[in-house]
Amino acid sequence: MENKNNTNFEEEITNYTEDKYNAVVLASIWATKVLKRREEFKHKQDTELIKVALDDILSGRVSAKEVLKESKASIAAQLKEEEEARKEAERKAKEPLKL
Repeated sequence: MENKNNTNFEEEITNYTEDKYNAVVLASIWATKVLKRREEFKHKQDTELIKVALDDILSGRVSAKEVLKESKASIAAQLKEEEEARKEAERKAKEPLKL
């Protein structure tokens, strides 16, 4: 099974008509900003995420435009979560201590 996947991967890279270096960058963004935030990938290792992301990019299932759109939305959601956590921490810091 692994050999078949390697053959497909080699074919996809060989047949990829776009800039191969951009594919790697797009796959990295797709893996870290989008896939990692999805529930089914939260507990996967980074190497598994990169393989899935590269396959998505090289096979054409995900376009550069989609990577940029989804990663922008993911970053916005992450910033919102961080802001809410900061506000909650400030609110708790202002509460008087209860003994």
